[in-house]
Amino acid sequence: MGNTAAMPMQRAAPFAANLTHQQRVTRLYRQALRTSRDWCVDIQLWLQHARTIQQEFRANKDVPLLEGERLVQRGLERLLDYRSPEPLTRPYMPGGCTYQRNVPPPLELCDPPESLHAGESARRIPG
Repeated sequence: MGNTAAMPMQRAAPFAANLTHQQRVTRLYRQALRTSRDWCVDIQLWLQHARTIQQEFRANKDVPLLEGERLVQRGLERLLDYRSPEPLTRPYMPGGCTYQRNVPPPLELCDPPESLHAGESARRIPG
């Protein structure tokens, strides 16, 4: 299921080729939190998932680099397996329900005053 889900490109492949190990771990952590947020509707439930993810990362904080790279690769595979078929999209972001929505202006700004319909100027000079 995870490999067939539609996902924005930056979330499907979070790693560039020339990143340091620390940058890869940080991006994996952030993507894991975002992916878990896609599955949890309730904020309290998501906070529990976020704590679990944080504990997993902290437990593996002091492993050697070679084992850390293996863990990052395994984490990326898990991330791709767990991604949601319908990721959470903020309403104001592209794909959201209010993205580039134009609110119509008030009617009093759309219709010219009655005096302009009769051919008079809009400004009257006192005098």
